[in-house]
Amino acid sequence: MGIIKQQSIQNSVITYLGILLGFISTLYLYPNILTTDQYGLTRILLSVAFICTEFTHLGVKNIAIKFFPEFENKERKHNGFLFLLLVIPLAGFLLFLAFLFSFDDWLIRKYTSDSPLFGEFYLYLIPLVIGILYFDVINSYIRANYDSVPGSIVNEIMLRFAAIVLLVLMNFGIIDFQIFMAGFAASYLLQPVLLVLYLFRSGDLYLKPNLEFLNSKLIRRISNYGFFVLLGGVSHLIVSNIDILMLGSLSGLTDTAVYTIAFYIGSVIVVPQKSIGKIAPSLISKHISEDNIYEVEKIYKGSSLNQLVAGCLIYIGVWANIDNLIAILPEAYAGAKWVVIIIGASKLIDMAGGVNGNIIMNSPFYKFNLMATSVLIVFSVFLNFLLIPEYGITGAAIATAISLLIYNLVKGIYVWYRYRIQPLSPQLLILFILSAAILFLSMQISTIGGIYIDIMIRSFTISAIYIPLVISLNVSGEVNIIWQNIRKRFF
Repeated sequence: MGIIKQQSIQNSVITYLGILLGFISTLYLYPNILTTDQYGLTRILLSVAFICTEFTHLGVKNIAIKFFPEFENKERKHNGFLFLLLVIPLAGFLLFLAFLFSFDDWLIRKYTSDSPLFGEFYLYLIPLVIGILYFDVINSYIRANYDSVPGSIVNEIMLRFAAIVLLVLMNFGIIDFQIFMAGFAASYLLQPVLLVLYLFRSGDLYLKPNLEFLNSKLIRRISNYGFFVLLGGVSHLIVSNIDILMLGSLSGLTDTAVYTIAFYIGSVIVVPQKSIGKIAPSLISKHISEDNIYEVEKIYKGSSLNQLVAGCLIYIGVWANIDNLIAILPEAYAGAKWVVIIIGASKLIDMAGGVNGNIIMNSPFYKFNLMATSVLIVFSVFLNFLLIPEYGITGAAIATAISLLIYNLVKGIYVWYRYRIQPLSPQLLILFILSAAILFLSMQISTIGGIYIDIMIRSFTISAIYIPLVISLNVSGEVNIIWQNIRKRFF
């Protein structure tokens, strides 16, 4: 796991810097500069754009990871693989445009009653979709080359920095909301451009096709894989975004904005998972193609444990500081507390499953992913329809948590059935007991000084107790190796 460890650490540093920028924009700038309707609009547009993108890329971002080992040959410029990846999504994007202009009246009616701004700005879906689409495709190609860092820098840092600049300009009256939205959409268009420039500078921008390499059998395999991955990916993304979409249609943009803030705070916990997930799929694809299940199992168990070591620390830190975090926000966001806690718990559930989805997606049994997510999306929609009218944003959070639990159980059972490997280890029990004990002790301590002083002292104290105990109890061998390397270098 050398590459995974190295790049997951780099990605974590980049992502935490992105979180700092996101903290500034999400907790300070967005809620204080935009109205709740305006902020909710940006979230609705992004949720719809992400779902549409899953259709438009036609499975290509997953094809890049799974089939790159077969095309890989630097001397032959990877047999024109990048050209293939760039051309296929054009057909998907044209289908998206046809859908958008055929059903725009229905789409506007769906959201305009509770979200009137949507009808005015729905065409911004076009630049958002093409920007997200080609960022995903080109980033997957770069990741397939075992380099996950450039995409992290563009997506985690540059995109958020652009949002901060736009919000500051709007705050000082230099631009209005119309120009803000134009810049917001343009920032997503800029992402794939920056990745193309990176490929050009690194000498890996191979745009010449190699049609001779594409025999009928390979084309058929790619097509079959792309079709099933496309449908499975759409289902998974709908499950991931159905809460925001249904809040927008059932409760309006104000509740959507409040939920988005709470969801963002809770999602900070998922940073370790995102960092590992950017490089692990490429290695899993390679090991499965070589029938090396032993290495797949090492990644599987290591991903679950190491994600949770970092995730539990962040979760207890967020829960211990939740009242302080809510106090920072405008009064309209006061109802976000339990949404943060529930969403955070759902992210820990997802982390416990490790890379089960990546194993399925890069195995010969990838079709199962479609079956699992198709059933799950029906269940998720039912839960949201049942819980949102009754409990509002808290109901949406509960529906998300239950959906992720079921989804990971189904995938975990299937991976065990096919490969007889599972992600859980005895160390997890020690980790959960330790985390619960530290959180309980933290909750017994009254507020110390002002909000920011309390956050700093409480967070430092939790970390100062948690990290040494994790190391001394040898919860994770990877964590202990990192600690030993730090000691050798600095002590």
